[in-house]
Amino acid sequence: MEKKIAVASDDGIYITGHVGRCEMFIIFDTKEDKIMNIEKRINNFTNHRLGGHHDHEHRGKHHRIIEGLKDCSVLICSGAGPGLINDLENNGINVVLTAETQAERAVELYLQGKLLNDTSRSCSGDKHH
Repeated sequence: MEKKIAVASDDGIYITGHVGRCEMFIIFDTKEDKIMNIEKRINNFTNHRLGGHHDHEHRGKHHRIIEGLKDCSVLICSGAGPGLINDLENNGINVVLTAETQAERAVELYLQGKLLNDTSRSCSGDKHH
């Protein structure tokens, strides 16, 4: 089965702590349990990156990030607020919160069914990991 997995990152290697402010999303095209291709998608679609007010995006439906990642079925990140998690999941994008720091390693673990979803990493307000 083919799927795209997005990972929030600032440098294209490590997972970042704040999804809305990340520099990019690393998009892993996968088939079965293998990474087939890697694309770096610059984050020019979240309110935080566009200089929008923090609360504005959280009151909305996170439509920009949903649109920017609509071809992905999974988002791996180190922390996210419950509103973002709910909005993404309601639009078919499963959110996995992890303490793993390396993006490619996290995707490999996910594909092997070994990446734990650490829901304690969900944050609220400005308390981002």
